[in-house]
Amino acid sequence: MAGTFPPRLGVAIVGTRRSTSYGETATRILSRAVATAGWPVISGLARGIDGVAHQACVEVDETGWAVLGSGLDIVYPRQNEGLARRLIEQGGGLISEYEPGTPPAPFRFPARNRIIAAFSAAVVVVEAAVTGGALITARLGLELGREVLAVPGDINRAVSAGCNLLIRDGAHPVLGPEDLLETLTFILGPPPRAPAAPPKWSENVDTLLAQSDRPIGEALAALTRHELGI
Repeated sequence: MAGTFPPRLGVAIVGTRRSTSYGETATRILSRAVATAGWPVISGLARGIDGVAHQACVEVDETGWAVLGSGLDIVYPRQNEGLARRLIEQGGGLISEYEPGTPPAPFRFPARNRIIAAFSAAVVVVEAAVTGGALITARLGLELGREVLAVPGDINRAVSAGCNLLIRDGAHPVLGPEDLLETLTFILGPPPRAPAAPPKWSENVDTLLAQSDRPIGEALAALTRHELGI
């Protein structure tokens, strides 16, 4: 363990490494909502959804905890080393069952997912393929009696297939930050702090598309927020 220990069961926010703009925008909004409400955000510090969930926490000066599939002295991927330091500096921490010097390996990541589920009262899957590691976390969460929630996605996208199947099989669909906070309050009780007001977005699609000089990534993120109504 590096940093602090989660003070209470938190909320796992997990998903694919091959995330889309839609998934990253939804993750950022949901993670900020959970963190500012005072619930620990738990994830795996991987590329894609996990990293965005952690980044969203540090952007609003809140705490998050990352469970590693390697020793604490080997952050994987290396591009997230700075993010790992910021998690610790802002009161969160890194968790690993492996000795220092243990390198990351494919078989270690499914194993670490059980720890993510164990530290969480609810598992939120944002984007996941049918065979993705996030679905392993969801399954392990169910085995531990945790609630599983999922963000619905495009039925034609492979990275949404896992979430859509979870919803079909009974996972609570997450329709926005207010919906998530309401569901978490039912699961965890009242939040430790009054959550910040969720972000508002008033642009319509025509206005957005007219802004042709906006970078495509920013435009897609804006369109996502518009479609989510947040």
